[in-house]
Amino acid sequence: MSGADVESEYFVTAAEKAYQAILKKIINGEFQPGTRLVRRPLAQMLGMSPIPVLEAMKRLEQDGLVEYRAQWGSIVTIPTVDRIKDMFALREAVECQAVRVLAGSITSVQETALKELAAELDRLRYESDDTVAVNDYHYKFHMTLAEYSGFPSLVAALRRTNFFWLLCRGALSRRRRSPLQREWHIRLVECILSGDPETADKAMREHIRDSYIPFMEELEKSAAV
Repeated sequence: MSGADVESEYFVTAAEKAYQAILKKIINGEFQPGTRLVRRPLAQMLGMSPIPVLEAMKRLEQDGLVEYRAQWGSIVTIPTVDRIKDMFALREAVECQAVRVLAGSITSVQETALKELAAELDRLRYESDDTVAVNDYHYKFHMTLAEYSGFPSLVAALRRTNFFWLLCRGALSRRRRSPLQREWHIRLVECILSGDPETADKAMREHIRDSYIPFMEELEKSAAV
């Protein structure tokens, strides 16, 4: 299941299945930015009628992963430099606020869960070549931080920015992983557990910038080729 598969239920609608299937292909880079998404071929590929595919496409537009262009139709969103900068500003604001809240309110159950997530994410990042698994855990770790803050608005905002971030990373799927510290996510959790909102805020800002800056440098190199 992809990091985007955040809700699993015994009964899943056709529209939800279409949404998850298309979303996964976008995030994993199978559907590259600029790819046309034509409803009927997609429906045939997924083995369903075009109606649920249309519903899925509308939802993907709301997520910022699909855009409509006149006389061309729906395409996978092209992550321009301005869009990435805008997304980064929102992501930084949301995640820093989430850890500031969490630093003063985290429970023992939440602490245990975050430590386990962080340890597994750091292990996968350095020991596995499975990009999908790494993306899954990275998405889950950051979304869990937002959920533990107790503010649905932060969760909703981060969900959208994380999807866009994964789209960007999928577009440069061959990019070498940025050289983060080996136990970066574990150390981030430790900063949250310090109980000091300023310490947690500073660690999160550094964490986001450590992935954002190398990505922007790589994007600029790709654009220059």
